[in-house]
Amino acid sequence: MLLGVSHHDLELTDLQRLSAGAESIAETLIAAGPVTGGPTDGTDGAPDGPIRGAIALATCNRVEIYVDARRFHDAVDTVAAALADAAGMSVDAVAAQLKVRVGAPVAAHLFAVAAGLDSMVVGEAEISGQVSRSLRRAQQQATVSPVLNQLFQRASRTAKLVQSRTRLGAAGRSVASVALDVVEAAEGALAGRTVLIVGTGSYARVVASALRARGCTDLQVYSPSGRAEAFAATHGAHPVTVDELPTALKEIDLLVACSGTTGGALTAGMMHDSGRDRPLTVVDLALRSDLGEDVRALPSVQVVDLHTVAANAPGEQLDALTEAQDLVIAAVAEFEDSQAVRALDPAVVALRSHVTGVVAKEMERLRVRFDDDVAAELEQALHRVTRSMLHTPTLRAQELARSGNGAGYVAALHTLFGIELTPGTD
Repeated sequence: MLLGVSHHDLELTDLQRLSAGAESIAETLIAAGPVTGGPTDGTDGAPDGPIRGAIALATCNRVEIYVDARRFHDAVDTVAAALADAAGMSVDAVAAQLKVRVGAPVAAHLFAVAAGLDSMVVGEAEISGQVSRSLRRAQQQATVSPVLNQLFQRASRTAKLVQSRTRLGAAGRSVASVALDVVEAAEGALAGRTVLIVGTGSYARVVASALRARGCTDLQVYSPSGRAEAFAATHGAHPVTVDELPTALKEIDLLVACSGTTGGALTAGMMHDSGRDRPLTVVDLALRSDLGEDVRALPSVQVVDLHTVAANAPGEQLDALTEAQDLVIAAVAEFEDSQAVRALDPAVVALRSHVTGVVAKEMERLRVRFDDDVAAELEQALHRVTRSMLHTPTLRAQELARSGNGAGYVAALHTLFGIELTPGTD
């Protein structure tokens, strides 16, 4: 299931507030015990908790929590409570904002998101990397269940397919590139200008690449969290310390703020201390704005932010968009088909265990009657017969799962072999 909101649902200021702490929320969800009580199944996550696995996807456009849930209502309550606690909001306020998707619509949404079809800038290239990084972060936090891992892996593959086969992928657009387009439209080419980047995260890397592609070779980087030197070393930029920041603010031609780690990293006091005597354009790409409200109020500061990007995002050709959507639809169908087949995996395993168990008991009897060589030949023969007998039932399980008739397969196992199993058993 998926609980989340995006730029389609909320104003960016409201989305910014809800995003606080969202990236680290998965660990909290996995550790959560029961909300209203319920049975324990002894699987991963808190043994009696409502959630098996969770992955958080928080970007400038969206806050989405993907959940492998044991119990639907408890999982919804747990996610809403965790987001509310992280954002300092009431649970009721958060719950009222969240959209909930369950089953196939979850894959359809994530695949479209990863392919850039649901972005503020349709076809943007950065979102697929953000989806991949969300999975890696969840893997490092040990919050990924098998089905969520498969879901995100398939989403990433679908995004690459869209990028390679459609003109959307060839465009290479991102929120950063549209923002820089706005600046160039107003002020002329950026080639040869001195630019200060605030932040060293994934978006800062995109910004640095986009600036170099436009001829900006004099790049400086300032990090509120102290990571400027490492970023500068790998991106051909000059690190700026907090003591050097006033001088940098005085001399630069453009500032791109994209740290978003603490919000309000730049203040009017900093601008005043710099002694700058000419206007400054600031591209603010952080969901949690790096600019204090006092900076935005300065008459000498021109801000290009996510609202500006949304207003200037280019449209896409219908044919390219349709082609990309067709690829996403096919990928979703393939994923759902694979999940349906996996639903009967426990039944197939149970059948194989039953048959191999019978063979093992028979071999115990035969080893007493025959020498080792003969017993080994008999064992190999029995295994060949077993594999042959199980081949067709395994194929039938896959066919029945795809057609939605898995319950009949499980009933047949009980009737023929006395195997007790219910559909969906872990």
